[in-house]
Amino acid sequence: MKRYYTLIHNQQGFLLFHAVWVILIVFLCLHFLLYQYQTAKVVADNQLSDIEVETLFQMAYKKVGGEIDIQEISLPYETSYKFPHGEVKVTFQAETNESIYIIYAIKQTGSEHIYQFAQYAP
Repeated sequence: MKRYYTLIHNQQGFLLFHAVWVILIVFLCLHFLLYQYQTAKVVADNQLSDIEVETLFQMAYKKVGGEIDIQEISLPYETSYKFPHGEVKVTFQAETNESIYIIYAIKQTGSEHIYQFAQYAP
């Protein structure tokens, strides 16, 4: 005598109901994994951009420190540097309390954004 499986023999859709739930859970897992991957990619791109901006700032800071003597320049003074990843415009301005304010305007290659860092001269 042939033996029938109860899950397959049942004609009321019991197996289909569970199969749909399993497929739904698999698709939801895939959806959230893809969304997490896209978010991680955006975060990594933003971090790389921040590292490039910080590197441009450090390169300009070192060049300014090596080339320009703050006591010998006439204020306001402006200079520009071109690097492989962008341009940096450095502006020296006099403040009212006899201190010098330095502004670094950084523009990356291929980007329209201009980042500004400011500091007082030592």
